[in-house]
Amino acid sequence: MSGAEFVKQAPQLETPIGWMANGAARVKGTRVPVELVLWSYKQGMRPEEIVDCYPTLQLADVYALVAYYLRNAEEMEAYLRETEEASEQAYAEWQANNPDPGFMERLRARREASQKERQAS
Repeated sequence: MSGAEFVKQAPQLETPIGWMANGAARVKGTRVPVELVLWSYKQGMRPEEIVDCYPTLQLADVYALVAYYLRNAEEMEAYLRETEEASEQAYAEWQANNPDPGFMERLRARREASQKERQAS
């Protein structure tokens, strides 16, 4: 079979997006959110670097996801905006329901103090 014949018979690239029952998108076969991969890409990370950070990902899937994003930028940007808004809303609800708003700051301070202690010894 010639190269041209092979290319003509090449199947369409499968998009590695799996949808959860709650509407969240994950990279198929992983628990990695699509938005995490795309935000990393948009911050300048190369697909190889993204796979290094999230070893359950396959390099081909990251490239396919980036290609899908580039071909469908408007729809994917809308999805990213929706997920960011939902995340901000969930955090605001958590803050509103948190009986001790200073808890996280105290927890961070304790962790930093513990890390400094370990470094000093």
